[in-house]
Amino acid sequence: MEYIDKTMEIIKNKSLTRRHLLIGSSFLTGLVASSTTLLNFGSKPALSKDPQESGEYLKGWKKKKIHRIEGPGLHHFALLSYDIEATIRFYEQGFGARKRYDWNSAKTILPTGEVFNVIGRLQLMDMGDGNYVELISGGKPASDRVGYDVWNHIALRCDSVDRYYERAINAGAKPYNFVYKDQIWDGRPADFEVTGSFYGEPMINVRLAYCRGIDGELIELLQGNLL
Repeated sequence: MEYIDKTMEIIKNKSLTRRHLLIGSSFLTGLVASSTTLLNFGSKPALSKDPQESGEYLKGWKKKKIHRIEGPGLHHFALLSYDIEATIRFYEQGFGARKRYDWNSAKTILPTGEVFNVIGRLQLMDMGDGNYVELISGGKPASDRVGYDVWNHIALRCDSVDRYYERAINAGAKPYNFVYKDQIWDGRPADFEVTGSFYGEPMINVRLAYCRGIDGELIELLQGNLL
């Protein structure tokens, strides 16, 4: 009996030891897993699919190339504004635009010797990247518009207004007679003296031309160093 009791005690002790070992092993395994998770959590964050968001570039990531046409680039869209001061505030507050040039007169001498002078309030709003929205006073209230009488023209920046005017006409554009009150300018390239407020400069010189595209759109060609 004494022998049997000792044997049972040994077996009992062994069973307890095995259970303890299993519990200890599970605990250690969990501890290691938790430590690994914490270590990974404290390491560099995973890269997002967009390298710009993560601040790092993924291997093999290629930025999209920007297609640039040869020649003119977009200078501005002209918007007919009903309340120009309210429109200025809208573009400033809504999009962070800045007032670039506020002008009130544009004058040129026509080939006939006549003076062609447009007088009115215009404001160039800098939208960034050298692009502008030109606000022209005298538009209709929004409630009276149907959508297509909001924008007046698109302006393209040129290194040579004369060359691109000729190219546009050869490609199918039509000459445009710019009528202001009792004055008429046929839209061909002309040098204009513009007066207004431009960082202390009361007057700037630009070369302009106007034509109509094949869908009837009004296109302004602009050449000048300051804008």
